[in-house]
Amino acid sequence: MPRLSTFKSGLATAAVLAGVAGLYSASGHAGEFSSASIVRPMAGLSFVIGSKQAVGYYMPQKGGCDLMLIIGETSETATQSNVPARFSTFVAAGRTARMDTADGPSVEFFCSTGASFLTTRIMDRLAYQTPAAK
Repeated sequence: MPRLSTFKSGLATAAVLAGVAGLYSASGHAGEFSSASIVRPMAGLSFVIGSKQAVGYYMPQKGGCDLMLIIGETSETATQSNVPARFSTFVAAGRTARMDTADGPSVEFFCSTGASFLTTRIMDRLAYQTPAAK
């Protein structure tokens, strides 16, 4: 049974990371981008987002980029009980997808037209408040 509870905690981590509700969010979060990288198909990508480390790749598919990531704790926060999670999504060509974390930063993926490259941008979110109605 310990293996099952470890798996469940890994799934919980993945759910928090994925922020599925905000993944394809058209409305942005207030913030600024701190880094960006461009990768070609099957080239590895790696980035730190908050307390998590992600590694992965993408494959061009008809109509977009099929992205696959393994997400786990960074070496500073990892323990024996941490289990990495696999996350995959399809990003339509010419569109973006965003993944938010519980501890602040977000990552945005942009799939180029023709899926010839994928841009990954880390965004440091800032608090945003809408103006009060008059």
